[in-house]
Amino acid sequence: MEATVGLLAEVGIDRTTVSAVVARSGVARATVYRRWPTREALIEAALSQVKGRPPFPLSGDLEKDLAAAGEQARAVFAEPTFQAFLPILVRDLLRDRSAQGVSDTYDSVAPNMRRLGEEYRQLALSAGLRPEVDPIVVGDILVGSVLMHLLSTGRPAARATATKIVDVLLNGLRRRDKTGRA
Repeated sequence: MEATVGLLAEVGIDRTTVSAVVARSGVARATVYRRWPTREALIEAALSQVKGRPPFPLSGDLEKDLAAAGEQARAVFAEPTFQAFLPILVRDLLRDRSAQGVSDTYDSVAPNMRRLGEEYRQLALSAGLRPEVDPIVVGDILVGSVLMHLLSTGRPAARATATKIVDVLLNGLRRRDKTGRA
């Protein structure tokens, strides 16, 4: 895992290969594949280590899951290891040109955001939220606001700040009647 994280930091996600990990670590290829059956599984495990936490489970309660996503973003951006890795991640994100609108690199780092987007697409209307809002934009607002707090203040968001970001987001997403009431 140390070799993988080191390679990710040096050459980025796209250029980190199992062969390079094997060469750097001195571990047999079969040993790597026994633990991580694919390159993607190895990269995901390394990114989880850098983030300091696994993906949060989705509950099917959209508001609860958006709150969990806000807390996850806050906690990940508070990790010193992740903060050190952030410039490398940004470089890879800027190079990644996915045709689906969300980069493969972003999916590797934040796998639940695509799932949360699908959940939003399916449950927004029944949850009283605006179904016409692009789910990718919902995730961008949430994660982007927490990241921007870190970048603009030099400090990770406090729990109360992340909660407020989610509250403001949900307030903007709530469906309103003709009088403007939620």
